Amino acid sequence: MTSPFAALGSADRWLLLKINRDWTAPALDAAMPVITDIHKVHWFIFGVAPVVLGLWLWKGRRQALKVLVVAALAMGASDLLAHRVIKPWVARPRPQRTLGELVVLRAPANGAYGFPSNHAINMGAAASVLTVAYPAYGLLFAGAAVLVGYSRIYVGAHYPGDVLAGLALGVAIGWPWAALMLGGAGASRKKKRK
Repeated sequence: MTSPFAALGSADRWLLLKINRDWTAPALDAAMPVITDIHKVHWFIFGVAPVVLGLWLWKGRRQALKVLVVAALAMGASDLLAHRVIKPWVARPRPQRTLGELVVLRAPANGAYGFPSNHAINMGAAASVLTVAYPAYGLLFAGAAVLVGYSRIYVGAHYPGDVLAGLALGVAIGWPWAALMLGGAGASRKKKRK
């Protein structure tokens, strides 16, 4: 009889190989490495990000700055927890270390361990803080987090379970931080209108 953990591991491997090898397209092969490491792409770092951040801070002023600080703190805490505590403790090897050439590695995967995905935990934390602050855009923030998480599987850097755990942990860390530190920023704007 197969244990539940063995069954989950088999499902994780099966879904990874489907996403990484079978459900692919040339356009995605080009786009997913960019999405997965957008924080390293020069046109994003020196063009898009400063413009969007500047406009957001200019329009939102103090509230936007407060949200930015809370998001940075939540992402920093979640990143530290994943990288320094959970990854060494769980010690789950990345797919290319366990499956070898079965995995198509489309972007660098740094470090030996993959559980949980730091990209996913950071995006989950950021998306949850931004959703608390700007609830009308919650689906957009969640979609961006899921897209980055999916890109980590597509490029062969993580198993789906690494990504799902990262997203869940990021939300579990980011949401309370946002609720406590922002006091429901979306709600505070509604109070000002009355």
